[in-house]
Amino acid sequence: MLGGLLYWQFVIAEGAHLGARVVVALYDRFAQRYDRVKNFDPQVEADTLALPLTVALAAVEAPRVLDVAGGTGRLARALLPQIAFDGEVTVLDLSRPMLTQGRPHAAPWPRRAHWLQAPAAALPFAAATFDAVACLEALEFLPSARAALAECARVLRPGGVLLVTNRVGFEAWLMPGKTFSRAAFRRLLGELPLEAVEAQRWQVEYDLIWARKK
Repeated sequence: MLGGLLYWQFVIAEGAHLGARVVVALYDRFAQRYDRVKNFDPQVEADTLALPLTVALAAVEAPRVLDVAGGTGRLARALLPQIAFDGEVTVLDLSRPMLTQGRPHAAPWPRRAHWLQAPAAALPFAAATFDAVACLEALEFLPSARAALAECARVLRPGGVLLVTNRVGFEAWLMPGKTFSRAAFRRLLGELPLEAVEAQRWQVEYDLIWARKK
């Protein structure tokens, strides 16, 4: 039973119920293997994330994008190679080893990729700084999804794009208090100054939600 409990808390829940220090420590230790285990498909990342976001930002000159709890820079690595994207991406995460692992992948764009160690619940930026803010596959591992979403909305400019995920697959039921039903998540977003909220099923375990700041 103890083995099952440990597997649940450290593998399935990735330390989410044990606090931010445990979550960050796990990702610190896992950083060198993270990309290999995740095995992201570049074409899928381009089709589902980079290209739609590039289109959404087409009217913005040199857009600024923030990826909150961005780890090894998954969004930056999909977005920066797009010919039609002429902006910059800031990857923010509390795990320095995760940021270190991602940095070499953005070497072709040294002035357009920025890496910052900081918490999601207290983003070190002024209000209305970014044209798009993303938080992908991360909300359930943060101390407060509500606080993180409020910060994402705060630093997003009016009319800017918010791109977040909500864990809805089977394993979501194994993370009580850290995940939301679709209805509850929509109510949570309804507390923020957002409009044009749209959700689509994504990556088996998640819904991918697009919205605009009013």
